[in-house]
Amino acid sequence: MLKKICWTICIICLLAVTTMPLLAQSSREASAVSYRVRGDQWQAKGELDRAIEDYSFALAFNPNDFDCYNNRGIARYSKGELELAIGDFNRAVTLKPQSAGAFYNRGLARKAAGDFDGAIGDFDQALQINPELVQAYNNRGNVRRSLGDVPGAIADFDQAIKLNPRLAEAYNNRGNARLVEGHLEIAINDYSRAIKLNPNYAIAYLNRGLARLSSGDQTNALGDLEQSLKLNPALRKTVEQRIEETGLKLTNR
Repeated sequence: MLKKICWTICIICLLAVTTMPLLAQSSREASAVSYRVRGDQWQAKGELDRAIEDYSFALAFNPNDFDCYNNRGIARYSKGELELAIGDFNRAVTLKPQSAGAFYNRGLARKAAGDFDGAIGDFDQALQINPELVQAYNNRGNVRRSLGDVPGAIADFDQAIKLNPRLAEAYNNRGNARLVEGHLEIAINDYSRAIKLNPNYAIAYLNRGLARLSSGDQTNALGDLEQSLKLNPALRKTVEQRIEETGLKLTNR
């Protein structure tokens, strides 16, 4: 009887030894998920510091959590902490090299940091993984325009519009590229299309107003510029500076 009891105790101890690491691992993974979920909730509320803190706690429990690196990178990008964001996206693309979204996010951060070549490389990679990632075309177009590759930029905006004909931002950006080429009327048409799709698009009104000023259509230009100010008063300094250059006056100062 005693021998049987001893064997039973040994078996229980053996089971405990083999299952405890599994239970501990399961507990760590659960904790990581819990912190990540709460981090996502903080980020949705705009509480970026709290989100970053929770993502960091989650990574302490699970240092290979792709979503935590990617989401913490997004929060850091939103805060303007570009180098830290790029570091997080570096880790994310290492963990999941087939994630178009992670490459796209790193491209945005590199673009904001002024690393245009790196941004284009990331947008290229994102599009190779997912050729229908509309915003990758749109943002690559912006970078190409900044680098002076206006035809390449227009080709990207064309593709973005082809994939999403209701993307007002792409029409506005294509208008900017066409303005660089000196095609005022074509640019104005693009701005008008952007405004039709989004009547509250202040920047499109501003851009169309400036293009109309350049074309000599001062009356309609003033109407556009005043509407841009109505929608976004923060544009006033830019608008007034351009209007003063022409000697015109706003009616709602």
